[in-house]
Order: sequence, then structure tokens, then C-alpha cells
Amino acid sequence: MLLSEIEKIYSLYNQCNGIVETDTRKIQDNCLFFCLVGENFDGNTFAIKALELGAQFVISSDKSICNELTIFYVNNTLIALQNLARHHRESLNIPIFAIGGSNGKTTTKELCNAVARTKYKTYSTPGNFNNHIGLPLTILAINSTIEFAILEMGTNHPGEMLELINIGDPTMGSVTNIGKEHLEGFGTVDAIVKEESELLNYLLVNNGSILLNQDDPWLNNMSKRISADNKISYGFTKDCDLCAVIIETMPHAAFELYVKNKNLGKIQLKIGGSFNIINALAALAMGLKLNIDWNEAIKAIESYEPTNNRSQWISFGNSKILLDAYNANPSSVELAVSEFAKLDGDKLILLGDMFELGNQALNEHLNIIKLCNKLENCTVFFCGKNYKEAGPQYSNIFESREELELKIKNMQLPPYTLIKGSRGMKMEELLKVIPS
Repeated sequence: MLLSEIEKIYSLYNQCNGIVETDTRKIQDNCLFFCLVGENFDGNTFAIKALELGAQFVISSDKSICNELTIFYVNNTLIALQNLARHHRESLNIPIFAIGGSNGKTTTKELCNAVARTKYKTYSTPGNFNNHIGLPLTILAINSTIEFAILEMGTNHPGEMLELINIGDPTMGSVTNIGKEHLEGFGTVDAIVKEESELLNYLLVNNGSILLNQDDPWLNNMSKRISADNKISYGFTKDCDLCAVIIETMPHAAFELYVKNKNLGKIQLKIGGSFNIINALAALAMGLKLNIDWNEAIKAIESYEPTNNRSQWISFGNSKILLDAYNANPSSVELAVSEFAKLDGDKLILLGDMFELGNQALNEHLNIIKLCNKLENCTVFFCGKNYKEAGPQYSNIFESREELELKIKNMQLPPYTLIKGSRGMKMEELLKVIPS
């Protein structure tokens, strides 16, 4: 797009007070509406409806409906949206913290936001707005009152991370970890490593600040190129700038915090798992970089309690359910069940299919089945076509979530239950049939 075209749209954006929408179900009065086009939808068919619902201006790629008064033409509405966000980012004189990685991005984002807002007026990625559409919308929602922004960056195919980085132009960032994510799009873990490393490379080239999970072998290997002046390391190894010594991991994690070998005492989280200790360390490392008061930073992460289907404990009568049903890949499921199995007494694990694994789907599902069958004091039920096809000989596998619902609806729950699966499985629906 020509700069003059971007500036014209930016003028419309300012007239709409920075309110941008791409979904007519969310139309706000006097907003700027973009008619996005995909494989199965054409937003141009909603241009007139958007105006009727209250949009002030519409950006369309259908010349036949454009009048250059309320409906303006561009060749590609998605590229126009991304260029508008990039142009707006250039006007923002604030630090932006980007979070990439295979697992734990959203929890890390929430913990970082909790810490940062003790000192700054912040804005962070809402919900799952972390892709090529959601990230531009997130940036466009940042107004002049915001002092610090946190952007979650999700990728499911090669090249997407760099695209997001170039739009967001982060000044600091962290990659949570490297795991088996979106294998359908990437094919191999090596391709995932290359993709996620784009964030660290960008910060390295642009003299940005890097918060490094030193316990991840892939990230630790990348760190050899990063000078000590540009990074803050965190993890469980003693030579990290921020080191955690685990006290317990389940049901709620607790650890001793050492900052540059100085013991700052015990930290008690409201979330469980050693992986969430790592996420908390990332937030504390960010706090260290921003010179946030330690007492305030620690209080912020100790107070954080999720309500977004991620690492969320829910009381059900005399039982507690760990709901982690927002997403799942082989790495995150392995970590979740392994940590959950450390709890004392009888336990129930309910797992739904993992999606976007391509030709590795059946093997990865079989690996999880084999892992779970080795767990002690754990009753495990699986549901989904992938699990069923991977282990047809097992009696504890159901082809659909609905079949699993019939199995558990009258079941007496043990003290602890874990529910986990990919978003499309909607495993949180099990809560409606579990007897309280």
C-alpha cells in the first residue's frame, strides 16, 4: 500500500476515536469497520449492515459498493488492517513487551500484566487476539493514555511470527519455551525453533531486552549469542539471574526466589505446576527490567488467579477440578498430567484430542495414552477421534466428548480431577454433567 493510502485510513481511524471492528456482532457506534475476506467468508457482504449497525466508516475490497464517503476501497483489507496497525505503532512512544513460545503464553501475559500495572497504565492482548488479525486489532486498541503494552504472539506456520513482530515492533520480549505445537503447519520441532527464534533475533538486532528461560535447552542454546547486557535469565539453575528453588508444585506452586543469588523468600502462587513457576519468573524478570518494586511485583503474582480455563482450580463439592481446557499440544499435555499426578490420593484425568498435529497426530496421541497408563492412582479417560484411532484397543477411550459425558455424569469424583484438551473439543462442557 502507498503511504498516502495508509495515512488516509489513519485519518478515518482517528475520526472513529481508534475504535476498529471486523465483526458485525461486535459493532460499536462510530467505529471503523474492516471487511475481511477468508476462505469461507466475505466481509464485504456485511459492509452496508455495518453502517446500519452504527459504524462510521467501512474499509472494503469490493469496488462496486465503495462510495469514498462512508465505504472506502482498498485492494486487500487484511493488509490494510495490518499496515494501519504498523502505522499506529510508529506513533506510540512506549515500550512494548512481546511474548512468544509454544506453551504458557497467555498465563505469562496475564502475570506480566499484573506486575506491570503496579507501576504503569497497561494494555495487553485480550483473549486470544494473538494472530495476524488479532494482534493488529490489539495494537489499534492502544490509546495515548497507555504507558506499557504486552503483546502475545501466536504462530501456526512458518513466517507468521516475523509478520507479527514487524507489526508490533517490540522493545523487549520473551519466548516461554519450545514444544510440539502446530506440527500440522510446521512439520518438525526444528521448524518451530526457527520460527520462535525470530523474536529473539529481532530483539538482538534492534538492541531490545530479552528475558530468557534458561531451562529450555533450545532457548539456552540461542542465548549464547546474546550479551549479558541485553538479557535477564530465569529458571531453576543457580546461575540464572532469577532462580527458583521449588518447594511444591501441586495443587498450588511455591518456591524460594533468588535474584542474583540473593534470597527474597518464599513465593506462594494460586496456580500449580513447575511450568507456572517458570511463567511467574518471566513476569518477575520483566519487573526487574522495569525497576518495579519487588514487594509490589511479588504481591501481584501471588494474587493472580486465572478465570480463563487455563490452570484454573474450581471447587466441586468436596472435589477440586483443574480446568486447563483452552488449548493442548503434546508438550503441554505431558507437562500437565505429569505434574497433576504428583498429587496425593486418587485422581481423575479427562483428556480431549489435541489438534493441528498433521501426520504426527496418531503417534503423539498414542504417546500420551502410554504415558497416562503408567501414572499411579490415576483413572484416565480420553475422548476424540484422534485418541480413538490411536488406541482402539483401550476401553477408556471415547470417540466424542458427548460419549465421555455419559460415562462420567453419575460418577463420584475423587479429590482431584484434571480436564484438558484443545479448544475445539470444548472440554469445559464436561462441568455441566459432572455431579457436584
